[in-house]
Amino acid sequence: MASENAGKVKVAAVECGAYSREALSKAVDAAVDAAGGWPKKIRGAGKLLLKPNLLSARPPEQAVTTHPEFVRAVIQSLRKAGVKRISLGDSPAGDHPWEKLWETTGMAEVAKAEGVDLLPFENIKRVDLPDGGSLPILKELDDFDAVVSLPKLKTHLLTKVTAAVKNSYGLIPGKSKSVFHGRHQSPADMGRFLADAYGLLKPDFVLMDAVECMEGQGPANGRPFPLGVVLAGADAVAVDAMACRAYGYEASDIPLLATAAERGHGVADSALIEKTGDGWDLVETKKPKRSTSDLLHKIPPVLFSGLTMALACRPKISHDACVGCGICERVCAMNAISRDGKGRYKVAWRKCVLCMCCVESCPKHAIELKYLWSRLFG
Repeated sequence: MASENAGKVKVAAVECGAYSREALSKAVDAAVDAAGGWPKKIRGAGKLLLKPNLLSARPPEQAVTTHPEFVRAVIQSLRKAGVKRISLGDSPAGDHPWEKLWETTGMAEVAKAEGVDLLPFENIKRVDLPDGGSLPILKELDDFDAVVSLPKLKTHLLTKVTAAVKNSYGLIPGKSKSVFHGRHQSPADMGRFLADAYGLLKPDFVLMDAVECMEGQGPANGRPFPLGVVLAGADAVAVDAMACRAYGYEASDIPLLATAAERGHGVADSALIEKTGDGWDLVETKKPKRSTSDLLHKIPPVLFSGLTMALACRPKISHDACVGCGICERVCAMNAISRDGKGRYKVAWRKCVLCMCCVESCPKHAIELKYLWSRLFG
């Protein structure tokens, strides 16, 4: 009799309660094994790219970025698998100096200790999208034999959850990510675009940092939550489809995942996924809090821009917390942020397309998404 799991996609969840090197080393190796082992393409890679989530220059304890000790454990696991040449990089949501990004996130120390190259994502090449148009992606992708994605499990104000599939969006360097938000303003439209982009940017394996995930207003202003697991798999859609259950979602609740599966980029149906590892009780029961993204997803795409304007749903800059660094103004592709006569930064609501790049890039948590009711009632 054939096994009931024959032909299913494996997704592993392994318990890991701390960012200690010993705990992470065991958990990462166990998660890789439970997910079927490192694929042959990775074991035979002459040169491999690691893609963590380095959203902005934030310290690891804020749970905004992939933890450096998690990255170290993956590097060491890859070394044991025979991979010698490894590079690490990302394209953050701000214009933080690269040195500051590497140092603040802890990547500089890990890269130096483990003999890994740090790659700023700056150079682009263009690839065609299936429905027309083109995508500017990292030019150096051509130099690598394999890509391993190291996402951080977080909430997101537009996509509900950001994890492995959306982590591939960081392979689009620079400010153009904000421009695409302007073209695809509603969460549903952006989800479809992200699914198409992911179809061109699939990693070869995923290891997800959910030792501490994020709850609340992610991906930058939420709170760390001790979920205590490492997830792994070769199908990023399947990994996300199971990881989103931590927030009480099914894959069908996340337009990005549903569309990616519909277009053949991965498996989202739980009936086609085999859960392995000892961490699934934690994923299914701990329940970190969601963001307010569910409210935005209730708005029909055709009404999104006008209705969010009517509801005063726009980023608001706290003048008490703002230090005047100007990062928000520089990252806004819509030129919706500028200084007023008193030298304070403000958001021009009619220009804003809710890309959230300013919220994500602010190093001082000085920008939050506000709604009419929050303005009236605090």
